[in-house]
Amino acid sequence: MGTGLERKIYELLGYMVTSARNLLDETPLYGPFRLVDAASRLISVLEEEGHASPRLLALRDRIEEGKYKVVDDPEAFRNFLDGLVQTVVESMLQEGGDKPG
Repeated sequence: MGTGLERKIYELLGYMVTSARNLLDETPLYGPFRLVDAASRLISVLEEEGHASPRLLALRDRIEEGKYKVVDDPEAFRNFLDGLVQTVVESMLQEGGDKPG
């Protein structure tokens, strides 16, 4: 693994570990926000390394558009997360061709 990629991974890991620690003292809604933000950051690392598909980039854009709903409208944020889950599941099914069941 190149040092540039390793540094990006450690930056993401640092964000995730620090977030985990901070969540012990923060409002519970920060947890879901930090998780989707980490997902967005992961997709950005993949993009920088030339490994992000158009579907991943679209997912990141969707995350960036909706993640701040946590501040103004927790119910809209909940609906946003439900939609993200559905999108990821559908993408996984398209990729693998398997149906849950």
